[in-house]
Amino acid sequence: MGDLTMDFLRLMLMAAMLLTSLQGQAAEQTTAPAAVPPTHEVEFLRSADKACTDCHKDQDDVMHGKHGKATNPNNLKPVTCTNCHGQPSPLHREGVKDVMRFSNSFNDKKSTEAYPIVEQNGVCMSCHEPKPLREALWAHDVHATKLTCTSCHQLHPAKEPMVEIPEKSRIKLCVDCHSKQHEAVKAAKANTTSGKEAQ
Repeated sequence: MGDLTMDFLRLMLMAAMLLTSLQGQAAEQTTAPAAVPPTHEVEFLRSADKACTDCHKDQDDVMHGKHGKATNPNNLKPVTCTNCHGQPSPLHREGVKDVMRFSNSFNDKKSTEAYPIVEQNGVCMSCHEPKPLREALWAHDVHATKLTCTSCHQLHPAKEPMVEIPEKSRIKLCVDCHSKQHEAVKAAKANTTSGKEAQ
């Protein structure tokens, strides 16, 4: 073989070795784990309640009151309107029954017919555990199925009037509320008996 042929063979051998080396590097790169891009946490600048407070402007300053500073124990995030009231539908502005509305007295028949006591209290109990409530005051157990939590508690004020109420004031509340209930029952009985007499 001539020198030219030997040089050609050497050149072909080197090219084959180079090609094999490049293919090996390419295979290593495809099997190596891909570099993970750095992750960034997105922080929302707009309030989660903005869609609510755009229309419910009267509630903007006092929205949630004590709840506004609370953490939802289910997701460890701040409490928002939708945590308690649910997600409004596109027809919300037309008065559709789509979000939870809470009654504000023991005789709020309209609200408890639309949103039964069990449903209203269920929202509260999704965060407020029964055991601490029972330990705080025995009346929680007694009233839990007969009254909404909002019959006694206010949801949006900065300071909840029922918290740390003195014992004498608590007794007065019981007496006043039960007196109103007895009057309502007497009035209902009187209407029933006067209706029967009219027939």
